[in-house]
Amino acid sequence: MSKADKNELVVSMNERNSTSRVLVVDDFHFHRTFFANGLRQTPGFSVTEAGNTDEALDAAASFCPHVIILNASMHCCSGMALLQSIHRTFPQTGLLAFSYLHHDHLYAERTICAGASGYISMDEPGGNLIQAVKTIAAGGVYLGSALRKKLCVDSGVIGSPAESPFQRLSNREFEVFCLTGHGYVPKRIADKLKVSAKTIETYRERIREKLGLTDGGELLYHAMSYMREQSIPLPSER
Repeated sequence: MSKADKNELVVSMNERNSTSRVLVVDDFHFHRTFFANGLRQTPGFSVTEAGNTDEALDAAASFCPHVIILNASMHCCSGMALLQSIHRTFPQTGLLAFSYLHHDHLYAERTICAGASGYISMDEPGGNLIQAVKTIAAGGVYLGSALRKKLCVDSGVIGSPAESPFQRLSNREFEVFCLTGHGYVPKRIADKLKVSAKTIETYRERIREKLGLTDGGELLYHAMSYMREQSIPLPSER
């Protein structure tokens, strides 16, 4: 092999070693392709895509990505369950979660506790996605400054928030939250807890304030999602 050929081989190997392999997992084809193509246009990234659980797990095994960008609120499956499965099966792979839903602080806290290396909000500048992937590929963690403030997270560590949003709830508020997640309407919760419906509405208002939710619909959605992801059983009838 000539000296020129050896030099070319060394350059080729260096380029391959410096390339970060990224898997984008999202059941919204348009959004997934948009993210993937944006990364493909950036030097130093090799990108592939997956649209459901089976595709994601297959790609994680065959493509061996350094970073997986995953929609934690997918419709076709539980994005949180998939995140946890990937973290258990491929613990060395960095996970960057996101969600199209509002109230990123709730999803950020839950995804980080589930094993994600970072969370990126959809209202962050596009350049932050590149930075987040590079940070996680290098073994670091990523969380935007706005989310850090909401979660009261120290700048050095994002894996252990000072206080989970759900820990802010009193025992009775958490009980109302869980019953809401199991599909109980306020009147039925009041009957079960042997308090007035007005008292339950007061609890629900406090829950919305503490979790940063704007209305009953958002409370119901997040409560049901939390129950599903935590597999919390329905409380026994009293």
